[in-house]
Amino acid sequence: MNILAPVSSVKEAERLIAHGADELYCGIGLGALKNKPGNTQREIWINRRESGNANIPDLESLSLLVDFAHAQGKKVYLTLNQPGYAQDLYEEILAFAREIKRSCKVDAFIVADPGLIRMLIEKEPDIVIHVSSLAGVLNSSAVLFFKKLGVKRIVFPRYLEAKTLKKIIDRAGEDLEYEVFILNDGCMFEESHCHVSHQFGGAFCHNPAWRYKLIPPEEGGALETWKLRSLKISGETFERNVGDLKRWQWIGIRNSGGYFGVKYPLGMCGLCTLPEYRDMGITSLKIVGREASLRKKVKSVELLKKVLAYQSEGHMPDEVRDYARTNKGARILCESGYMCYER
Repeated sequence: MNILAPVSSVKEAERLIAHGADELYCGIGLGALKNKPGNTQREIWINRRESGNANIPDLESLSLLVDFAHAQGKKVYLTLNQPGYAQDLYEEILAFAREIKRSCKVDAFIVADPGLIRMLIEKEPDIVIHVSSLAGVLNSSAVLFFKKLGVKRIVFPRYLEAKTLKKIIDRAGEDLEYEVFILNDGCMFEESHCHVSHQFGGAFCHNPAWRYKLIPPEEGGALETWKLRSLKISGETFERNVGDLKRWQWIGIRNSGGYFGVKYPLGMCGLCTLPEYRDMGITSLKIVGREASLRKKVKSVELLKKVLAYQSEGHMPDEVRDYARTNKGARILCESGYMCYER
């Protein structure tokens, strides 16, 4: 299984490859791609991250990064993974993809919009498409739909259980590549169906300090009295569930405030599922966080490389899981389940 790491500069690529990354993925911040004439001041987000530290700044930098990675025998994938694009942007994105294909030679595009996928493959048959997790491929019918379009890889969303993934892959076939999330960054909902904007200081749903309360019914009458009595019982359950939600938000979604364990980053994790991923034929293990610090990216690659090496020595699944928890450096949090993609 390959280690797929996020990258936002050539310098990062050097460090990540040196520590064991087999593949890299990135976005590009493109002031050059604007909306149609007459509205040229509004920058178009061509991927799921705004321009800034999460993206390669320009085509020249992207070309340098790809050349470096290829010289090391590694691959680079570029995100065009907004869940959907306005139809009048398709031709601009097509021209942009052609320019990247010509000048930068990325190995694949990560795309979510089915219409854009279809157009890219029809217009440029030799282009390689990986279906983004933003497409919401949650069952075998979705895989078969994209397979018919001609894609090469499926990036599964977070939180799909291993037994569900196995059923999907068994039906869809081994002639596709499959990719799963392995470390860092959870999401409150199903990301592919969420239209929350992240540009106003972070998604609102990531805030564990939010307060929640039940609204009681108006008093009076037998029905209202029964409702109030039930509400007291429901309130106790409600408070327990809210507490559970907030702990998950802090530990998993917020990565425990960005803290590290003894050595490695805290946050969402799928290391315990590596034996199952190996057996079902997963191609790549995705480390999340294009916007993360280089230290976090490097340490994530290092941790995954270490556990994969241990597994390849022939250790049993239970031994691999124990080794992963020990090296994650947060055994109590691991046992809580709040950091598990397979919670």
